[in-house]
Amino acid sequence: MASAKDVDQKLRDKVAVITGSSRGMGRAAALLFAEHGANVVVNYHGNKKAADQVVEKIEETGGSAIAIQADIGKMEDLPKIVDGCIDKFGKLDILYHNAAMHYVCPNLEDVTEEVWDMTYNSVIKGPFFLSKLAIPHLRKNGNGCLIFTSTSSAGTATPVDPHYVTAKNAVTALYRVLAGWLSPEIRVNCIVPGFVKTDMFRHHPPEMWENFAKQVPMNRMATPLDVAKAALFLASSDAEYITGVEIPVDGGRMSAIPRRLIEQSVQMMKAGTETYSKDAYGKDNIDFMDVGL
Repeated sequence: MASAKDVDQKLRDKVAVITGSSRGMGRAAALLFAEHGANVVVNYHGNKKAADQVVEKIEETGGSAIAIQADIGKMEDLPKIVDGCIDKFGKLDILYHNAAMHYVCPNLEDVTEEVWDMTYNSVIKGPFFLSKLAIPHLRKNGNGCLIFTSTSSAGTATPVDPHYVTAKNAVTALYRVLAGWLSPEIRVNCIVPGFVKTDMFRHHPPEMWENFAKQVPMNRMATPLDVAKAALFLASSDAEYITGVEIPVDGGRMSAIPRRLIEQSVQMMKAGTETYSKDAYGKDNIDFMDVGL
């Protein structure tokens, strides 16, 4: 992490709350935001040691940060985040909803009511009510910023983890509603990560990591820093006219199919239109409309 004095600071004197920032994508964002001059609230669920290490790393380079424990899925915990931020820094400019809870459920039978409720509480209910607490403070300077986090698995309707995928789809609806509701004083946008090398994947075998990479046109999984850079852009004045949009950080997963995955089928295709013939369809001079072309 570079010294705050060594970079062109995009968030100088801003105050940012980043939920779930003791590790993974949130940690990368906390360090990058601080590097660009922001004072950072490092929110964590249970790993105080990891959160304190992020704060220490920020302070070592001349930045300012505090760690605040709060479970985003518990309504009674949410005021601690905003109150702690205002007590320490006196204002709030950026709220980045990064935290989430993801239970892997390979089969529908694995999705219990408890799993469903805990997922929705952390992914959609908590962020909404935390936003409500933050909005009065974000409005004060007339240039507040809300950033939500979805997932590329929601955009592709991946047939796995219906509790998680549907909750993330709800995030997509929510950020759009709030973008119209809170403008122009507060910009609201969303980051859509793809496969990211975080702790969520560490318990999976290396072969699965390789499989994820093959599904992405960029041929690799994202790093937490890849996602943090997108968040920095949305939080900065570089995006001052951008609201109500989502930025995929997925290596092209949602919008493009790697040619290498279909190369064998492509090589089997015949060039030209000779396949549209009497042999294939039983009559001469076939009209393309007859075959749905």
